[in-house]
Amino acid sequence: MGHVHARSWTANAPRGHITAVFDVSEERARALSDQHTGGKARVYRDLGSLLADPEIDAIDICLPHHLHADAVVRAANAGKHVMCEKPICLTFDELKLIRRAIDDAGVTFVAAHNNLFALPLIEARRMIGEGVLGRLHHIRSNEVGRNSSMRTRHAPVRLAAGESTFAWRLDPARMGGAELLDTGWHGAYRMLALAAAANDEQEDRPVEVVALLSNYYMTELLPGEDTASVLVRFASGAQGVLVTSWAFGGPMPNWQFEVAGQHGTLAGNVTSLVHAAHGWASAAERSWDTVHGETYVREVTHFLDVLLDGATSRASWHHAARTLQVIRGAYRSAEERRIIPLPEDPTSL
Repeated sequence: MGHVHARSWTANAPRGHITAVFDVSEERARALSDQHTGGKARVYRDLGSLLADPEIDAIDICLPHHLHADAVVRAANAGKHVMCEKPICLTFDELKLIRRAIDDAGVTFVAAHNNLFALPLIEARRMIGEGVLGRLHHIRSNEVGRNSSMRTRHAPVRLAAGESTFAWRLDPARMGGAELLDTGWHGAYRMLALAAAANDEQEDRPVEVVALLSNYYMTELLPGEDTASVLVRFASGAQGVLVTSWAFGGPMPNWQFEVAGQHGTLAGNVTSLVHAAHGWASAAERSWDTVHGETYVREVTHFLDVLLDGATSRASWHHAARTLQVIRGAYRSAEERRIIPLPEDPTSL
């Protein structure tokens, strides 16, 4: 993921550029610096030393899940603006620490929710906001794909002695969950963003969640689920459905969304959007000549827009916090086999 983000920063130069790279592996950090900056970016093996560098204005965190909260808090305390890969953190206590740190320091935090910058999703949110669908009834968000890389990938540079860069995902303590907290995060924040679009971008708060978790494909590798089905009820009465899996894919793109309202339906993926009004015999489809990787470039562009131009963040601490609340509520629902109420405060259940 570090290389994906580095390419996105390079694409946004000279508005923003890579000044330094941090990794516990100097070899890995130097390789990234060489590849994306021609070796100009300084290399650090200690996060504290990087944060003390006065030429650094902001940091982009692409660490394993369990390291996110500490890195965000330390960066904020050092006066650095932060963009952090998903998930923002693992626990509600960490959420509160992050909020306190960014508020006290007066720095900007943006969650790296790259799917929000897919052109079909942007257009869908615009249409929903203009009332094309009317009142929303149903929002479906799919994030599925058979993940053979977790079984077969062996990176040449290792995270620690004897393990690949994917091994931490098989450790619940470092992962913080399993598939639902990882790629399922994308499906969850897409669902929440689509719901908010009908309310002038003001949150349509999720108020209840219920979930089923299963492991079909990675039973011998993954301690938790590789597949989850999550139902959400919003304050408006709309229903949300999240289906996320590493066990199966399909003939359609790995991520899709569908929104149904009183006047019609929108269905989209990373390259296309279809609108069907109720009562019409045909649907209108629009396609974009784009690829998924461009969402990361637009994500960095948005971070720079927020920092340099004062744009409103589309992926603030609150958006990330609400995503964590829905997912933690889903885990509790599966464990306790009941519907879980979601409080207004996103840092609690």
